[in-house]
Amino acid sequence: MNDTTPLLPCPFCGGEAHRFTIEDDQDPNHGGDVIVCRKCEACSRVEFGEKEGLEEAWNQRAISDHAWLGQAGLYRTRLEAVQNGEQHLEPVSPEQLFQLARNHVREAGIHA
Repeated sequence: MNDTTPLLPCPFCGGEAHRFTIEDDQDPNHGGDVIVCRKCEACSRVEFGEKEGLEEAWNQRAISDHAWLGQAGLYRTRLEAVQNGEQHLEPVSPEQLFQLARNHVREAGIHA
């Protein structure tokens, strides 16, 4: 196991990730290593044997480059929106997000 590779935050919710060995004798993945997000419980594949490359695989997961627009507003991740009960979501790019903000400022009559 490579303990020197720091784990990046979860690509889905930004939560802290941690690596551990599955020690439950009743679990079919007993003895394997896995990385799990402490916040949303997203996880990596279970790695057996040499257990090399698990941190690198976790750290290479893509982080979303957009927000999610639902009925109640904007969400940083799709997971947050679903956890809030949103049914219909649309991805919003950074450019669309800035345009939404500009429109909101205009409608509110805010002058900077």
